[in-house]
Amino acid sequence: MKALRLLIFLALTGFFLLPVQGAGIIASVSKSQQSVAAGEDAIFTISIKNTQIRDDIFRLKPDDFSITPFSDAVGSVSFDPSGSVSIPANQKKDVIAKVRFLDTALSDRNYITKVKISSLNNPDVSTMVGLSAYVISPRELINIDAGIPSIIVPGREEIIPVTLTNNGNVDLNDLDIFYTSNIFNLEDKVSIDALQKKSTELNLKLESIINPGEYTLTIRLFDDGKLKGSRNFKINVGENPDLKEVEEVKTSFLKSVVEITRENEGNTQVSKTVRYPVGFVKGLFTKTSPRAELKNDDSGRYYEWKFNIPPGDIYRIEVETNYRLVFFLIAGVLILVGALYYIRRRNLKVKKTVFQIRRDKESGVSEFKILLHVINRTNREMYNVKVIDLIPRFIKSETDFGTLKPAKIEEGSRGMRLVWNIEKVDPGDERIISYKLKSKVSLVGKVTLPSTIVQYYGRKKQIINVKSNRLVFRW
Repeated sequence: MKALRLLIFLALTGFFLLPVQGAGIIASVSKSQQSVAAGEDAIFTISIKNTQIRDDIFRLKPDDFSITPFSDAVGSVSFDPSGSVSIPANQKKDVIAKVRFLDTALSDRNYITKVKISSLNNPDVSTMVGLSAYVISPRELINIDAGIPSIIVPGREEIIPVTLTNNGNVDLNDLDIFYTSNIFNLEDKVSIDALQKKSTELNLKLESIINPGEYTLTIRLFDDGKLKGSRNFKINVGENPDLKEVEEVKTSFLKSVVEITRENEGNTQVSKTVRYPVGFVKGLFTKTSPRAELKNDDSGRYYEWKFNIPPGDIYRIEVETNYRLVFFLIAGVLILVGALYYIRRRNLKVKKTVFQIRRDKESGVSEFKILLHVINRTNREMYNVKVIDLIPRFIKSETDFGTLKPAKIEEGSRGMRLVWNIEKVDPGDERIISYKLKSKVSLVGKVTLPSTIVQYYGRKKQIINVKSNRLVFRW
């Protein structure tokens, strides 16, 4: 129906643009635009030719029934030059006519405003012209076109060219242009000269998590709150598998924590496999959250996670390697050994040494001296300390016992036993017992003397035995 009305309008336009001839006058009409919005001016050029043999003055006046109150569409008609125009004989002049349409004029209709052109000198010279204009809806005053891409990927910047065509004869400044959709809302300012075409751009970057699918984009232009143009477009949002990968390592004393993060910043679900290499020894001290599958192939040993991440979700993996337990176990053992060693050192110690005094080369009989060092390494006095030493049968003891003589000398089948009693040994003191030995036979090769034993009472009155080193020497 609308196309039919436009066809009729074009036909009528062609008819009224034909020259109109009266006695002594020829008039024709042209216009600057094909359509006009309600409330705006339609501009026409009226060419008037004086075909008389003398100069004349012509007046232009709209037909009373073509304007308000008799017309519900046209409010007024003005001319430039106004009033009248003087035209020499056989000459032509142009007059600009402005037809102001009412805001209430119905759209999608063609209106014809009649104008009478008459001579002021000769009442028989006159003619009538029709000013034809097609009134469109205000929202159709500006045509809108946009180069919408076939697919818009969320998270990526798209520059969409927008073309605006002003169908009116009035400059439109500081129009508000709105880009509206159920997934975004943007606005801008734009100015368009009369009957001009203007190119602008829509800089669009959709949020990366917007679901794929078809959406509607509406572009609207407003002049001081009045709609001047509107059009709907379809936009297709595609998939955006945008996965952000972050790996952070936190270390402390004998402990490391690796945080692996996978964040889906796209708009579609992403399937992901993460591998983390781990050696055999390291794996003994490593735990994962969530639990991983331990695999081994040509590339080595590694943990593996397989998971799906919906749009907007985050998958976190934590790999903790902790050597603290084994460190503290080793440290505890070392401390215990040290403590035992310290405790053992914090007692009486006996040390046995020997040196040769004389050796008879003919008989092979040797004399040598034994030294027993008794040392109190505790922090308390030791009383009634007993020192016991055994002399093998092939060696006999001399009577030279130094400053401290044995309290007992006992003979047995295995040899001779010497016993010394020391009444007191102060903390840190060392008592030296010495005696001489003489071999009964010629000694050849390695000789071993047994350990010396020291007996004393502990803090709980128990008897504690301490052995010295065994003497091994060669003759």
